[in-house]
Amino acid sequence: MKKTLLLTTAAACLTAFNANAYTHSMMGQMRPYVGAEYVFSHAKNGGEATNAKDNFHSGKADIGMEWANFLDTEFSYQHSGELKSANPEGGKIKSSFQAYALDLYGKYPIMCSPLSAVGTIGGAIYHGDYKGLPKDDFNKFGYRAGVGMQYDFTDNISARVIGRYTYIDSRYLNNLMEVNAGILYKF
Repeated sequence: MKKTLLLTTAAACLTAFNANAYTHSMMGQMRPYVGAEYVFSHAKNGGEATNAKDNFHSGKADIGMEWANFLDTEFSYQHSGELKSANPEGGKIKSSFQAYALDLYGKYPIMCSPLSAVGTIGGAIYHGDYKGLPKDDFNKFGYRAGVGMQYDFTDNISARVIGRYTYIDSRYLNNLMEVNAGILYKF
Protein backbone atom coordinates (compact mmCIF):
# COMPACT_ATOMS: atom_id res chain seq x y z
CA MET A 1 0.00 0.00 0.00
CA LYS A 2 2.76 2.45 0.95
CA LYS A 3 4.73 1.62 -2.22
CA THR A 4 1.67 2.19 -4.40
CA LEU A 5 0.98 5.52 -2.70
CA LEU A 6 4.64 6.57 -3.11
CA LEU A 7 4.71 5.61 -6.82
CA THR A 8 1.40 7.39 -7.47
CA THR A 9 2.64 10.54 -5.73
CA ALA A 10 5.93 10.48 -7.67
CA ALA A 11 4.10 10.03 -11.00
CA ALA A 12 1.73 12.90 -10.17
CA CYS A 13 4.67 15.18 -9.27
CA LEU A 14 6.49 14.38 -12.51
CA THR A 15 3.36 14.95 -14.59
CA ALA A 16 2.62 18.23 -12.82
CA PHE A 17 6.22 19.40 -13.28
CA ASN A 18 6.20 18.67 -17.02
CA ALA A 19 2.77 20.29 -17.46
CA ASN A 20 3.95 23.37 -15.54
CA ALA A 21 7.18 23.56 -17.60
CA TYR A 22 5.17 23.28 -20.82
CA THR A 23 2.65 25.96 -19.75
CA HIS A 24 5.45 28.27 -18.58
CA SER A 25 7.37 27.83 -21.82
CA MET A 26 4.32 28.46 -23.96
CA MET A 27 3.66 31.70 -22.10
CA GLY A 28 7.32 32.77 -22.14
CA GLN A 29 8.51 35.67 -24.22
CA MET A 30 10.94 35.72 -27.12
CA ARG A 31 14.54 36.28 -26.01
CA PRO A 32 17.53 36.94 -28.26
CA TYR A 33 20.89 35.42 -27.37
CA VAL A 34 24.52 35.34 -28.46
CA GLY A 35 27.08 32.61 -27.98
CA ALA A 36 30.64 31.50 -28.58
CA GLU A 37 31.70 27.89 -29.12
CA TYR A 38 34.74 25.72 -29.74
CA VAL A 39 34.19 23.04 -32.40
CA PHE A 40 36.23 19.89 -33.02
CA SER A 41 35.46 18.50 -36.50
CA HIS A 42 36.48 15.15 -37.93
CA ALA A 43 36.21 15.30 -41.73
CA LYS A 44 35.74 12.43 -44.13
CA ASN A 45 37.83 13.60 -47.08
CA GLY A 46 37.40 12.19 -50.58
CA GLY A 47 38.87 12.38 -54.08
CA GLU A 48 42.36 13.87 -54.28
CA ALA A 49 42.00 15.08 -50.65
CA THR A 50 41.92 11.54 -49.20
CA ASN A 51 45.42 11.98 -47.74
CA ALA A 52 44.72 15.45 -46.30
CA LYS A 53 44.58 15.82 -42.52
CA ASP A 54 41.06 15.47 -41.24
CA ASN A 55 40.80 16.91 -37.69
CA PHE A 56 39.84 20.60 -37.69
CA HIS A 57 39.62 22.98 -34.72
CA SER A 58 37.16 25.85 -35.19
CA GLY A 59 35.67 28.87 -33.52
CA LYS A 60 31.93 29.50 -33.85
CA ALA A 61 29.81 32.60 -33.15
CA ASP A 62 26.05 32.26 -32.61
CA ILE A 63 23.11 34.67 -32.79
CA GLY A 64 19.76 33.18 -31.89
CA MET A 65 16.20 33.69 -30.75
CA GLU A 66 14.51 31.67 -28.01
CA TRP A 67 10.86 31.48 -29.09
CA ALA A 68 9.81 29.53 -26.01
CA ASN A 69 11.73 27.64 -23.33
CA PHE A 70 11.85 24.63 -25.64
CA LEU A 71 12.41 26.06 -29.15
CA ASP A 72 15.23 28.21 -30.62
CA THR A 73 16.38 29.29 -34.07
CA GLU A 74 20.01 30.17 -34.52
CA PHE A 75 22.32 31.64 -37.15
CA SER A 76 26.01 30.85 -36.74
CA TYR A 77 29.36 31.43 -38.40
CA GLN A 78 32.16 28.88 -38.06
CA HIS A 79 35.77 29.21 -39.22
CA SER A 80 38.32 26.42 -38.97
CA GLY A 81 42.04 26.65 -38.63
CA GLU A 82 44.23 25.70 -41.60
CA LEU A 83 45.64 22.17 -41.78
CA LYS A 84 48.85 21.43 -43.73
CA SER A 85 49.35 17.97 -45.22
CA ALA A 86 51.79 16.37 -47.65
CA ASN A 87 50.41 15.77 -51.13
CA PRO A 88 51.37 12.27 -52.43
CA GLU A 89 52.06 13.86 -55.83
CA GLY A 90 54.47 16.34 -54.24
CA GLY A 91 53.87 19.68 -52.59
CA LYS A 92 51.53 20.50 -49.76
CA ILE A 93 47.76 20.58 -49.23
CA LYS A 94 46.42 23.44 -47.10
CA SER A 95 42.82 22.84 -46.09
CA SER A 96 40.27 24.90 -44.14
CA PHE A 97 36.56 25.66 -44.22
CA GLN A 98 33.95 28.23 -43.22
CA ALA A 99 30.25 27.63 -42.57
CA TYR A 100 27.20 29.89 -42.43
CA ALA A 101 24.42 27.91 -40.72
CA LEU A 102 20.76 28.21 -39.79
CA ASP A 103 19.58 25.63 -37.23
CA LEU A 104 16.43 24.82 -35.28
CA TYR A 105 16.98 23.69 -31.66
CA GLY A 106 14.49 21.76 -29.56
CA LYS A 107 15.02 21.46 -25.79
CA TYR A 108 13.38 19.18 -23.23
CA PRO A 109 13.97 19.81 -19.50
CA ILE A 110 15.19 16.81 -17.51
CA MET A 111 13.22 16.39 -14.27
CA CYS A 112 13.54 19.28 -11.80
CA SER A 113 17.01 20.38 -12.89
CA PRO A 114 18.39 23.19 -15.06
CA LEU A 115 19.65 20.47 -17.45
CA SER A 116 17.92 19.99 -20.82
CA ALA A 117 18.28 17.46 -23.61
CA VAL A 118 18.83 19.24 -26.95
CA GLY A 119 18.14 18.16 -30.52
CA THR A 120 19.01 20.21 -33.59
CA ILE A 121 18.44 20.12 -37.35
CA GLY A 122 19.40 22.61 -40.00
CA GLY A 123 21.59 23.46 -42.93
CA ALA A 124 24.73 25.38 -43.73
CA ILE A 125 26.65 26.76 -46.68
CA TYR A 126 30.22 25.46 -46.53
CA HIS A 127 33.12 27.20 -48.23
CA GLY A 128 36.16 24.93 -48.31
CA ASP A 129 39.71 25.78 -49.36
CA TYR A 130 41.99 22.95 -50.49
CA LYS A 131 45.07 24.73 -51.79
CA GLY A 132 47.48 22.43 -53.62
CA LEU A 133 44.73 20.38 -55.32
CA PRO A 134 43.35 20.76 -58.89
CA LYS A 135 40.12 22.57 -57.90
CA ASP A 136 41.16 24.39 -54.77
CA ASP A 137 37.85 25.59 -53.30
CA PHE A 138 34.13 24.80 -53.16
CA ASN A 139 30.81 26.21 -51.98
CA LYS A 140 28.31 23.53 -51.02
CA PHE A 141 25.12 23.24 -48.97
CA GLY A 142 25.21 20.68 -46.14
CA TYR A 143 22.43 19.11 -44.08
CA ARG A 144 23.05 18.94 -40.30
CA ALA A 145 21.57 17.10 -37.32
CA GLY A 146 22.75 16.77 -33.74
CA VAL A 147 21.98 15.93 -30.13
CA GLY A 148 23.38 17.20 -26.86
CA MET A 149 22.81 18.75 -23.45
CA GLN A 150 22.34 22.31 -22.19
CA TYR A 151 22.78 23.51 -18.61
CA ASP A 152 21.23 26.83 -17.50
CA PHE A 153 23.45 28.37 -14.80
CA THR A 154 21.14 31.38 -14.47
CA ASP A 155 18.20 32.76 -16.42
CA ASN A 156 20.72 34.48 -18.72
CA ILE A 157 23.80 32.21 -18.91
CA SER A 158 23.85 28.66 -20.32
CA ALA A 159 26.46 26.14 -21.42
CA ARG A 160 25.91 23.42 -24.00
CA VAL A 161 27.64 20.48 -25.62
CA ILE A 162 26.34 19.11 -28.92
CA GLY A 163 27.44 16.28 -31.19
CA ARG A 164 26.55 16.94 -34.82
CA TYR A 165 26.71 15.11 -38.15
CA THR A 166 26.82 17.12 -41.39
CA TYR A 167 26.43 15.67 -44.89
CA ILE A 168 28.17 17.90 -47.48
CA ASP A 169 29.08 15.61 -50.41
CA SER A 170 31.58 17.90 -52.15
CA ARG A 171 34.48 16.77 -54.31
CA TYR A 172 36.93 16.83 -51.38
CA LEU A 173 34.74 16.80 -48.24
CA ASN A 174 32.02 14.17 -47.85
CA ASN A 175 30.86 14.74 -44.26
CA LEU A 176 31.79 16.15 -40.87
CA MET A 177 31.31 14.70 -37.41
CA GLU A 178 31.58 17.50 -34.88
CA VAL A 179 31.52 18.20 -31.15
CA ASN A 180 30.55 21.75 -30.12
CA ALA A 181 31.03 23.18 -26.62
CA GLY A 182 30.18 26.74 -25.70
CA ILE A 183 28.50 29.43 -23.64
CA LEU A 184 25.29 31.33 -24.44
CA TYR A 185 24.10 34.68 -23.07
CA LYS A 186 20.34 35.42 -23.26
CA PHE A 187 19.13 39.02 -23.10
